[in-house]
Amino acid sequence: MSDQTVNIEHESEARAKREANHSTVLFNAIFEATQTGLLFVSVDNNQIMDVNPMAATTLGYTVDDLLGEQVKIIMPNVIQENCNFLGGGNETKPGTLNLRSSDGTALPVLFSTTFLQEEFSNLMVFSFLDIREQMLAENELRESRDKLQDAHTQLKEHKDRIVQSEKMASIGQLAAGVAHEINNPVGYVTSNLGTISEYIDTMKSIISLYQDLSKAEDDEKKKVIKEKINKIEEDEDLEFIIEDCDKVMTESMEGVHRVAEIVQNLKSFAREDSDARGPHNINDAFDAMIKMVWNELKYSCGVVKEYGQVPVVQCHKGQINQVIMNMLVNASHAMPHGGGTITLGTSVVAGQLEI
Repeated sequence: MSDQTVNIEHESEARAKREANHSTVLFNAIFEATQTGLLFVSVDNNQIMDVNPMAATTLGYTVDDLLGEQVKIIMPNVIQENCNFLGGGNETKPGTLNLRSSDGTALPVLFSTTFLQEEFSNLMVFSFLDIREQMLAENELRESRDKLQDAHTQLKEHKDRIVQSEKMASIGQLAAGVAHEINNPVGYVTSNLGTISEYIDTMKSIISLYQDLSKAEDDEKKKVIKEKINKIEEDEDLEFIIEDCDKVMTESMEGVHRVAEIVQNLKSFAREDSDARGPHNINDAFDAMIKMVWNELKYSCGVVKEYGQVPVVQCHKGQINQVIMNMLVNASHAMPHGGGTITLGTSVVAGQLEI
């Protein structure tokens, strides 16, 4: 072998040593300076072979405290529950777990495990990041979200109470008008009941006389009874009573129906709204609210209805009725002294219901 060949080999060896030393220095610098905790663990016996300062500091130990120790010192639960955790392999397994720090408290970390290959095949690199601050921030964020949700719920309940109180105030303003609207049909129903009572007394008298007539055997007695019957028929005008009974009953039924309708509209309006939406016919809503506020309208304006063929829509019935009622009352209050006209129209425009 020539001297030149020997020199080349020596230079190659020297270069290789320099590169190896450079790699070692670089590795050690990264190992020492990284903000990620790093442990080299033997797969054969679960012994900690090397540990960087960040890992030791995070766990509350010194580097010397951990070197040579069993890895269960910092992860007893993991080793106990998953004996294959350090069982070897080539893949990296990211996840979260709780390590045990030097004072025995749980330390939540984000970790990954990497199994070294070839001549380092019996080593596993365990890297981890302390996520206590992150979890604390998440807990604070969760608490803030819960508080915000509670505040939202309270705000909604407060809003519902305000809406309900405004509704009750509106009912209070309408009470006199509603009472007047009820008094009208109640008045003529009461009068009709008095009339019907008189008609019934007359009918009872005649029926009683006819019963006596059917039982009488003496002709003179029959004659007297017939005269009494004729006298009642002449005085009371039975033909008129029979004809008028139908009219009086019809009027009374209409009056009772009117009262029931007013009361039902009032109950429906006063009832607290649920969160649920339901089917509602807007034309029917207008009719119901007109009846509710008619005493407010009839002295100041006329009402013209221009209802279109509109579909039943899903909405909050009580809230829609409140809006319609407010519009009607506000319009009547805005009328000039001489009165005016409120025109109510409904239609479907571009696929939407228009009021």
